[in-house]
Amino acid sequence: FFAAALTITLGAAEPPWNPTTVRPCDRACLTTIMDRYTAALFQHDRSALPLAEDVRFTENTALLNVGEGILWRAKTEPTAFKYYVADPVAGQVAIGTLVKVQGRPALVAIRLKIERGRLLEIEHLIDRNVQERQLPNLQTPRAGLLSDIAPSERTSHEGMIAAANSYFDAIEGDSGKIGAFADDCERHENGIQTTLTKEPTTGMLSSGPPSKTYMMTCSDQLDTKLFAYIKRIRPRRVLIVDEQKGLVATFPLFVHDGTRRGDSSGNVGLLINMVCMETFGIRGGKIHEVEAFPFVQFPYGLCDGWTAGSGH
Repeated sequence: FFAAALTITLGAAEPPWNPTTVRPCDRACLTTIMDRYTAALFQHDRSALPLAEDVRFTENTALLNVGEGILWRAKTEPTAFKYYVADPVAGQVAIGTLVKVQGRPALVAIRLKIERGRLLEIEHLIDRNVQERQLPNLQTPRAGLLSDIAPSERTSHEGMIAAANSYFDAIEGDSGKIGAFADDCERHENGIQTTLTKEPTTGMLSSGPPSKTYMMTCSDQLDTKLFAYIKRIRPRRVLIVDEQKGLVATFPLFVHDGTRRGDSSGNVGLLINMVCMETFGIRGGKIHEVEAFPFVQFPYGLCDGWTAGSGH
């Protein structure tokens, strides 16, 4: 089916209706489409891609034409760090990966939406500011991001969406009790482990005094109001549910309006917006893994490139 779809060119006439040619695009089909897209990307050749006439493409929230942007224009090479999240129900697939851009490491998330064998939506997120200390956890994805889930541990499509939303609810509510957290929930942000560390660390900060906060569980850490500076996480775009792998890929917009919950001092703090791909490993209805990258920051008030009116 996909091989046939590749012959469809932009602007070509629609073929006559033939119900025998309709085939579902399962998980293997979706990951194959992603592999062909990234191969075209690395080769800087979009000519064989089955683009829909109204394809929409963004890179770091900016609306571009397919073939523009960093990944299409710069020399880009793959590495061994890559995981897939594929949802045949929604017709969407995403990867979280480490690549080399102009010879330097960069964290990348790519999301594709496929409709009738054509690429309808393409989304790139890129962070080229990768430090040496981030790399140890970016060599091979954790087993929880790669392994199939035993049928006894699988959660329903709706249940996985609810679990992912509970994570964001817990951050907005400054309470770990709101979230569907397993006791062994381990969060990585841009490759840095930020829960259940064996000793105090600086977390995402490259300098400063080490903190025991990062030794806590996902649930206990939120009870400290560590993220009270995040005004809201809306829209969340819980888009891709991979029941086979027990993964949910989300593309949330973090809105930081300069305030902190519980602080009425009037001082202006962090005033930015941020998007990332945040992936949850869910087994038995509980969140065991959180993999968040790349963090793309932009001015407060701007939207995520996909949701009109968002950003404030």
